[in-house]
Order: sequence, then structure tokens, then C-alpha cells
Amino acid sequence: MTRVHQVTGAAGRHDAVTNQLLAYSELMRGWGLDGGAYAAFIAPGASDRLKPLSELEPAPDDVVLLHYSGWLAGMEPILELPQRKVLVYHNITPAKYFWSVHPVVAVVCEVGREKLPGLVAASRATAGVSAYNAAELRAAGARDPRVVPVLVDPARFAHDGAGGSADAPLVLVVGRLAPHKRPDLVIRAFALYQRLHAPDARLVLAGEPQHPPYRERLAQLVEEVGARNVQLAGALENDALTRAYSEASVLLSLSEHEGFCIPLVEAFHAGLPVIARPRGAMPEVGGDAVLWVEDTDDLAVVAELLHLAVTDADLRAELARRGRQRAQEFAPERVGQAVQELVDAALA
Repeated sequence: MTRVHQVTGAAGRHDAVTNQLLAYSELMRGWGLDGGAYAAFIAPGASDRLKPLSELEPAPDDVVLLHYSGWLAGMEPILELPQRKVLVYHNITPAKYFWSVHPVVAVVCEVGREKLPGLVAASRATAGVSAYNAAELRAAGARDPRVVPVLVDPARFAHDGAGGSADAPLVLVVGRLAPHKRPDLVIRAFALYQRLHAPDARLVLAGEPQHPPYRERLAQLVEEVGARNVQLAGALENDALTRAYSEASVLLSLSEHEGFCIPLVEAFHAGLPVIARPRGAMPEVGGDAVLWVEDTDDLAVVAELLHLAVTDADLRAELARRGRQRAQEFAPERVGQAVQELVDAALA
């Protein structure tokens, strides 16, 4: 019987790519195809369902599905396997963002992009989690890359969108504390919003730091700009993250590079208004359900949008309506069908 073995580079407890791999596993199990989950590097605390890549021993008729977001030492055997391969591309952040912060990550990103054409050539079927990613696959040589969006569980974030009190609004940011996500701009914009409109406002940045020294830089920036009630919360467990969405007044993202941006869809399910920059795949994910910030040179614009998103009840209701509608584009049934068609393409 044919099985689909899934592989990734680095697997972690709070890693979005790892979570997608595990979500795919549930689908594969339901279809009777699950062959296991493997990673070249498994971080402490990661799911015990993950096994070292060195233990992968696929049968001749099996399929190897690679969730790709960077190249790590130890991934070389994937290219050497004769089995049919599927490539799911989650995008690779440009290395320029990491050279001064975490050079090891910069190398992973730089080499990852260099390896992409070879992985495309070795794969029978390819897909990006967005059209933006699929375009990068096409540029790397893929003839007909598919688009298979990210699986998001709507039940985890369903909420009435009431959000936090306007007297003490909560601005929520979800994602790694990494340079390309521009938490520095978030902190500066929040300090301005707090000074102009909401002295008691709170800011929670929920995400694992890319590197401890970078987190310290951000903590120092909070002090420098005079912001208060700022929490660099680290990666939140599922229940805590769900609670953060339910208590938040608005989701803010000033990221410069996103291959999908899962928090947008999570916020839509939670009924939260969203303010974000139209970068990478974010416009195709957010559509007309987001207040887009074209230019962050003047952070006063961000501060004013935060004020509107928190205090204008009609605007909040309209954005919540559009968000719920937008979230249907990424309904689990639709994404599951796209995953099945991708696997079928490799099996054909």
C-alpha cells in the first residue's frame, strides 16, 4: 500500500511549518496514506510524532512530501531518494534580514533559496501555500505549481469580535520576533497611538524571539520610545493564544515579508479588525477584510488606524463581516481538497 511520508528541515513546538505537516498527517491518516513525519532537526518540546529524517525508509511505491522553508545540513538524502516527491513551498525569508541578527539563520535562508531549483526539478508535483509562493516556484523552474493554502482550525478562534475595552484596548501582534516582521515599527507605532489616543492601551507581541539578543534590543526600544503596558510574551500555547485573540481589540502586522500570514485568518475567525502592510502574500490572504497601510514612513497613520479600528463600532462590524467571509476561502474542507488533489497528482 502506498504511503505518504512527510519531511521538513527544522521542526519545533511553535513552528508554523511543523504545524502544517502535522495537520497534513491527520488528513493522510483519514485517507489511509499516512507514512509518518520526519525532520532533519527536531527541537526540544516538538511533537513526539516527529522522527529523525535518518530513520526515513520509504518503500519503492511510497511518496515523500517535503514542507520546505529552508535548507539544513542532513537534508541531502531527500534529493537522493528515488521515490516520487511532492514539494510544498512555505517560502524562505530573504537572508538580508538576518545577517546582523542571527547569521546561522541567514545561511539557512541563503542556501535554501539556492537549493530550490534542484528540489523543484526532483519533484513530481509542486505547490505554494499562496499564489505568491507559487510564482517563486515557477521562477525556480516549476511548470505548473498549485496553490494549497494553509490549514487553519476555525473552531479554535471563533469569537463574537467584541474585543477588549476601548478604555484599555489590547493591540495584538502574532508571529516570530524577527527582523522582517518589523516589531520595531510596531513598538514605535504603538507608542504614538498610546500617546495620542489611548494612554492605558496594551500591546502583546506573541511569538518566539528569533534570537535572544534581538529580543533584548526590542525591550530596550520599548524603554526608549516611552511605551507602557508592552508584553514581549514569547510563543503562546494554544489556549493562551486563543484567549489573546478573544481579548484583543485589533490585530496589527507591519511585516515586510510573508509567504502566507496565518494570523490574518486566525483574526478573521476571531472577528478581529486587522491592520497590516500589503507585502508578500498578505494582500491575497486578507483581500478587502484588512485596513492596509501602504506606507510606514509616517507611523501616525498607523496610530490613527488603530484608533479607528478600536473605537468605530460600524467599522469594526464591517471588518468582522468581511473577515468571516474571507475566512471561508480557507475553510478546512477546501484546503483538504486541494491537499488531496496535490497528492493525487504525484500518484498519477
